[in-house]
Amino acid sequence: MQAPYPDTVRLLMDSYSTLTPELQKAARFMVENPDEIGLSSMRSVAAKAGVKPATISRLSKALGFTAYDELREPFRSRLRRNEPEFATRLQAIQRRGADDAGNLFAEFRALEIDNLERTLSDANFSIMSEAAKTMHGSRRVYVLGLRGAYAPAFLFHYAYQLFQDNSQFLDTTAGIFADQLRGISEEDSLFVVSFSPYTQMTIDAVEYAADAGARIVTLTDSIVSPAANKATHTIIVKNQSASFYHSFTSALSATQALTALLVAQAGGDAVDIIEKAERQLSRISAYW
Repeated sequence: MQAPYPDTVRLLMDSYSTLTPELQKAARFMVENPDEIGLSSMRSVAAKAGVKPATISRLSKALGFTAYDELREPFRSRLRRNEPEFATRLQAIQRRGADDAGNLFAEFRALEIDNLERTLSDANFSIMSEAAKTMHGSRRVYVLGLRGAYAPAFLFHYAYQLFQDNSQFLDTTAGIFADQLRGISEEDSLFVVSFSPYTQMTIDAVEYAADAGARIVTLTDSIVSPAANKATHTIIVKNQSASFYHSFTSALSATQALTALLVAQAGGDAVDIIEKAERQLSRISAYW
C-alpha cells in the first residue's frame, strides 16, 4: 500500500474514532510529530509516544499497511520533499467541527505548553549559551528570518540593537537581499530562523554565509533542517500546534532567552548604548 503523506495523515484522522485508546495515543503522536516518524525506528517512536512497539505495529495493520516501514515511508518522503501541509491540517480541523472546539482549544494549550518546556530545556540552554558566546565574539551579527520566520528574527534584532550596535537585519526590501550579505566573513556570525517548509532564499543565504566562513547559529525545527546543515550551533525548537499553521511561541521564547544570555555577556558599552537609545526615543516621543 503506497500513499502520499497528506493522504496518510487524513487516514489517521478519519480512522481515529474507530481505534482503541492505545492506538489513538499512537495515532495522535504520529499526526503531531511527523518528523519523529520520518526519522525514528518503531521502538523509538513507541517510547516517545508512551506505548509499546507492538501497538505501533497493530496501528500500521489497522490502517491497512503491511508493516510499520510502509506506514513510515510517507513521513520519510515528506522530509525529503519538504512540502507544506497547511491544507491537509486545515481540513482535519474543519472535520472536527465547531462542536469539538473545546477539545481543540485544550489540545492547543497543551501543545503550546509542551513546546515551551521542550524548547527551554537544559539541553537547549547549553547550546544557546555556546551560541551566545559565538555571537558575542563576532564583529557583526547578521540576522535572517523570512516569511513566517520574520517575526522571531525581527524581535531578536530589535532587542539586540538596543544594547549592541553591530547587528545587520537582512530583508528583501527593494530587492537588495544579496547586497546586504556583501562583506560577511569569518569574523561574523549569522543568526537564522527557519522552519518547514523552508524558504529557498534563506537556505541560499546560509550556504553563502557558511562558504564565506561566517559562523551560523540556526533556530529551527529539526536536526535535518537544511538551515542546520552548516550550522555551528543548532537550537531545536518545538512548534507543534493543534491549528493548521505551526506555532511560533517557542521560537519567540528562544530568541528572548538568547537575548538575555547575550545581555549577561555584554560589557559596560551595552549600558551606554541602551541609555543613548532611551534618550533618543524619549526625545522623539516614541512612546505615549
